[in-house]
Amino acid sequence: MTKHSHHLLGWLALALGVFVYLHNLGSEHAATNPDEHLYWQITRMTAEGGEWLPLKNLQEGERNTKPPALFWQGVVMTDWGQHWELWRLRLPVALYSLATAALVLLLTRRLSGNLGTGLLAAVVFLAFFSTYRYGRVVLTSAPETFWFFLPFFVLLYWRPRAGGLTWLLALAFGLMVGVGLLYKSFALIIPFCAGLTWWTLHQRGYRFTEWLRAEAPKITLLGVVALGVFSLWFWLDPNPQLILQDFVLKENAGKFDPKRGNYFLNLVAGNYSIWRILFGYPFNAGLLAPALVALFVVAFRGRRTLAETDKLLWIWVLTQMIVFAFPQQRDERYLLPAMPALAVLLALHWEKIPRWTLAVTLVAVAAITAVLLLGGLILTGELAEGSIYPWYFAPALAAIAGFALVGLFRRDWTKALAAPAIPLLYLAYALFSIPFDGPRGTYSREAIDAVRGRTVVLPTVYGAHDEVYRFMLPGADIQTIRVEPPAKLEDLRKEHSLFILGVPASNTAIAQFPGVRVLGSRLSLVDRFTGKQSKDMLGGNITGQLFQQDLLLEITEPTTPPR
Repeated sequence: MTKHSHHLLGWLALALGVFVYLHNLGSEHAATNPDEHLYWQITRMTAEGGEWLPLKNLQEGERNTKPPALFWQGVVMTDWGQHWELWRLRLPVALYSLATAALVLLLTRRLSGNLGTGLLAAVVFLAFFSTYRYGRVVLTSAPETFWFFLPFFVLLYWRPRAGGLTWLLALAFGLMVGVGLLYKSFALIIPFCAGLTWWTLHQRGYRFTEWLRAEAPKITLLGVVALGVFSLWFWLDPNPQLILQDFVLKENAGKFDPKRGNYFLNLVAGNYSIWRILFGYPFNAGLLAPALVALFVVAFRGRRTLAETDKLLWIWVLTQMIVFAFPQQRDERYLLPAMPALAVLLALHWEKIPRWTLAVTLVAVAAITAVLLLGGLILTGELAEGSIYPWYFAPALAAIAGFALVGLFRRDWTKALAAPAIPLLYLAYALFSIPFDGPRGTYSREAIDAVRGRTVVLPTVYGAHDEVYRFMLPGADIQTIRVEPPAKLEDLRKEHSLFILGVPASNTAIAQFPGVRVLGSRLSLVDRFTGKQSKDMLGGNITGQLFQQDLLLEITEPTTPPR
């Protein structure tokens, strides 16, 4: 490819990435994390309370699960809950991710002197699975990543004098980091200051006495200012003792709680072992994991000849790994603030990455796209309603798979097409979700009107799952009851007259039961499974568990349905 072609492809790939991140932000089936439902609930109840603080939640122990910035953001975007729409809650988070991608583009262009490399870095960052999964939904990851990467961007882009810090920069960085702390936790001042300490110590040639005199006071000022910004939560909240109890002691100090078991045993085994940190970066990279592992190998082999800017970026990457290896609870999400640095490094050394690692990425893109196409065809057959996808569904997915295969078989195109192929895969997933996000995936206006002002019971085992249905049934009072799936009609009708019942997508028998009125139904894609459901899927009942109808049922006669 010519230089002009590379730039054109880069701009098109970046435009695709922006579209994918902003497209259909109101989708229930966006790649996400269960915590998002809880954050919707805190935002909604705080908005309903009409006050910025204290934060409110149904479960008192979860009222202060995170600092208020994320929830204030949602309160503002929904005008205190007056416009309770999911896309409004998610839009600021997606914009944070795109803003971080812009920083990655500008920094990489500055360091490489090449616009094409900058465009590649931005696309790589948006292609990381962690960015896509956590960077466009109501979670703290995107704001946290932006505010913690911004100071290092400033230091590398404008390259101030040897030590890197001035008093003015220390003050500005303190304010930036303080905003990041207000999204996530005061404890994150530790990895940030540790990274900046190592960074400035390296720039001064590890002359500790000189660093102690010149840089330590500025880093101290930065930390004090950042914690001062975070402390506004305590100053403004009428119940600061509850913040201390819920957030400081339970949510943060609890990660070092000896009651979690033997520290050294948990270090090497269990759900929160050291392996989640050691393999965290490749896991966060998703389909670019082989290339990222190759980057680590390339950097290690060439460690004696690394450029100074590379060393500084690697310092930030390694600091995150080292600091987050210590708590009892370890999670790859804790490493997300370093992913922009890895996107920059990967783009700068793209030509050194072995072709086969990117070929693996392209094979995965083609294979997953084929699975999505097959899934769409199976769903269409399950429902037996004729075509449920638009005419372009199959051609578009075939074209995306073809794009990946072209990069696979044209050796000189592999490196050019590998990164853009991943946003195309995310687009393929959005196309696959069309039936679930369109009219078939929502309740009719008649169903919504029928339950407005009434209590609708939702059987579930997942906390705050009712928040999903508050977007779908505005005006209804959604209440949850704990029921291990699958919930049974004969059990629910004994105590409840209006409820939601999930059944396999092809099941129409309930409509024939006496004394049961189907007010509405919606097609749903199940993305969270209990152990029993997972075993059932492994036994071959994949479509029965994956695709379901959420029936909105009203009991008109208290009779027992036929068996």
